[in-house]
Amino acid sequence: MENILKESGGSKQPITDEERAELASRLDEDLDNFIDNLQKTPYKDGWKEETWREEMEKHPFFMTKPPEPEDQPSPLVEGLQNLRYDPDDNTPEELATKHKDDGNFNFKCRKYKLAILSYQEGIKLDFQNNELRAQMFNNMSASHYFLKNFRSSLTAAELALKLKPDYEKTILRAINCCVQLKEFDKCLNFCDKYLEFVPGDDNVIKIKKEAFKSKVNLNYL
Repeated sequence: MENILKESGGSKQPITDEERAELASRLDEDLDNFIDNLQKTPYKDGWKEETWREEMEKHPFFMTKPPEPEDQPSPLVEGLQNLRYDPDDNTPEELATKHKDDGNFNFKCRKYKLAILSYQEGIKLDFQNNELRAQMFNNMSASHYFLKNFRSSLTAAELALKLKPDYEKTILRAINCCVQLKEFDKCLNFCDKYLEFVPGDDNVIKIKKEAFKSKVNLNYL
């Protein structure tokens, strides 16, 4: 089975389970901070005609030459190099974690569709870690949200909340999706759920009031 190594006194030693969990937590926190601070610039999916060959070269399935030593490889490239997706050398949970890492890398590169595919591959594996599965549903929800696929984003958020009901950031995204979709009843329910965990949040209270007014006005039509 693959060992993650760390540098120690000039030799490499396997990290402990506690260190592995701490590293995973830091990586997840890093992605969360990236999402929170993501600039609200217009998203343009796809490749420009003048640069499509360069973009294709970055994808491991279409590379015609190995990456340069100074290039930062994506997790997918590293996985192909090390056969890290071999099911004989990885448990389903380890494979799911690696797919999540690929998704997180693509998300940071704003390749949201590729991120979604990575999370889907991880989610469909047979493993028991609901925290990990909830994280992938949440990240998939975020990817759909930035693609403005609000219905798909809401669906993924709801699946994450079934596994982790106190996932505050997921509840917030579900609220925003409901506003975009004019799902006012669901919006009110999610607002109430969020206020159970964060009482007195002025922004959510304001959204709840506006959703209630919109629901009333809709009923009068």
